[in-house]
Amino acid sequence: MLFRKRTDVVDYCSMNISILFSQEREEVWLQLKKDCNDSFLNNVENSKLDTHYRAIFLELMLIVITKKCKWQISSDARMFIMNYLNEHDLKDIEDLQNEYNKAFGRSYTDGIASMISLFNELLTNSKMQKSTIERFYAEFYSMINIFFDDQKSIKLITKNP
Repeated sequence: MLFRKRTDVVDYCSMNISILFSQEREEVWLQLKKDCNDSFLNNVENSKLDTHYRAIFLELMLIVITKKCKWQISSDARMFIMNYLNEHDLKDIEDLQNEYNKAFGRSYTDGIASMISLFNELLTNSKMQKSTIERFYAEFYSMINIFFDDQKSIKLITKNP
């Protein structure tokens, strides 16, 4: 594609937050949990699982924006997300997002595998079945690939000077 649609980074983040907090998204995640049929994962409260999913979703989106965009756009995206989470009293998501960011950055080879390891540790004390871990690995890679695909068709811009 020669020309990408110019999209304000705040609008892009808002759109993704709408998706992230939708009932449809929660149903997809609950179905994923059910499909895994993992006794340790099944013991995790749905609200706790949603909090982790949301933190990972946001962090993967911000990782792609950081990788594909200029510093100002990345900074605006991070500030918007941080402000949104603070305004909606979602400090727990912000705290987890920071932990997943660190996990991603610690790996020299596969940041998503590192994030899944932390996900497994925090939710089940590292007791998820191997098949569950593999399922989440595929799910999180699917998420990040969607964000990379977005960047092929849009050019994020900022309204801030």
